[in-house]
Amino acid sequence: MADVVATIIENRDLGGGVWLMRLREPTVAAAAAGQPGRFVMLSCGPDLAPTLRRPFSIQRATGDTFDVLYRVVGEGTGLMAAMQAGASVKVIGPLGRTFTLPQPGEHAVLLGGGVGIPPMVALADALDDAGHREWTAFVGVSSAADDGCFVGLDDRWPDDSRVVRATMDGSIGFEGHVVAAWLDRWRDGAPDKPVRVYACGPMVMLRAVADEAAQQDLPCEVSVETMMGCGMGACMSCVIENAEYGKAGSRSAYDRWLLACRKGPVFDSKQVVLDEGEFLH
Repeated sequence: MADVVATIIENRDLGGGVWLMRLREPTVAAAAAGQPGRFVMLSCGPDLAPTLRRPFSIQRATGDTFDVLYRVVGEGTGLMAAMQAGASVKVIGPLGRTFTLPQPGEHAVLLGGGVGIPPMVALADALDDAGHREWTAFVGVSSAADDGCFVGLDDRWPDDSRVVRATMDGSIGFEGHVVAAWLDRWRDGAPDKPVRVYACGPMVMLRAVADEAAQQDLPCEVSVETMMGCGMGACMSCVIENAEYGKAGSRSAYDRWLLACRKGPVFDSKQVVLDEGEFLH
């Protein structure tokens, strides 16, 4: 982990409120390469306004640069979208746990929804770079207006049959959500080998993926999206409920909650409760 200043190389409007920011910072880029699932905390504009940095998954790390994909949803990301190439950005990272790469002979199923697609891009990069070609990615957005979320896959695998795109309105690819696209592809037969599942996206999607993986008895890892103020475990804002709480006898109430920034954001899908949960009280 480093606390450094990166330089914006590109800040591209992909349409639909989705932007791609490419930053040059060799320490972070080198540490993130081949480590899919990790994230950075970025300052959102000049003079640190608003004060808190924001967490973003690293979509791709190449050479001395790394990419983050983001959607403009509020003041912080609005300030980010206004930043120009050449500007400086304060960065802490890379942070968090990575995905466990599949074993030789396993087929990896990658599922990403919306701005949850970037960790799947990083994972696909890591798999191909390691010579592991046995993977299929199912990625989905609401409509063609959100197709900027596909940019990382389009850049490297524009016509690859391993990448299945889905939209809820059918304007691109499969009509429906990514879990339905996955199951539809498998109606003609699942891979004749062990399968390992990975996912990132809205909590309702992760719950559906985890339920399906459990029914099929497939190992599954999910990268959770939570509110996060510091990325290092100090602010305690990114808690997710521990599914194992209470199963091992008397435990502290603090064991009920896991910090996504320190214990995650990648978790075994059986380890955490994938719903909105209760607020700690």
